[in-house]
Amino acid sequence: MVRRPRRQEAGRIRRGRRKKLTAAFRFDLEWKGHADWLKELHQEYPDEIPASKIPRRPDEASEEAWHQFYWQAWNVLRFDRPYPYGGGEKPISFLAYDAFARRYGIEGEAFDRFHIFMTAIDAEWLRYIAEKARQREEADK
Repeated sequence: MVRRPRRQEAGRIRRGRRKKLTAAFRFDLEWKGHADWLKELHQEYPDEIPASKIPRRPDEASEEAWHQFYWQAWNVLRFDRPYPYGGGEKPISFLAYDAFARRYGIEGEAFDRFHIFMTAIDAEWLRYIAEKARQREEADK
């Protein structure tokens, strides 16, 4: 079988790395700004804000240096998605990922990884906003 140049062999992407990426992304969605603010308050007023009240990043959500690239790319692409007439959000399109990757020279196996990780982040975002919508509906009842 002849493969196109710069294409990976089947099954070469390591599985399981998306869990740490999505867990870290979810922690940042829920706590990043709030936790940073509480840390600053704790430094200024240690008696008022105990360290036990500051949310800590769990081990499975540890932030790694390579996560930053994907979060920045997601922030660029996050509004390049369909918004249906009835409301809600749809996943970011493959064409948006492809255009971004072409612009920044991401191709071959690197593009496959980029697409997998970006899709995982975007799916986590869609789960997050769906949970928030359910919570608002339950609060309105």
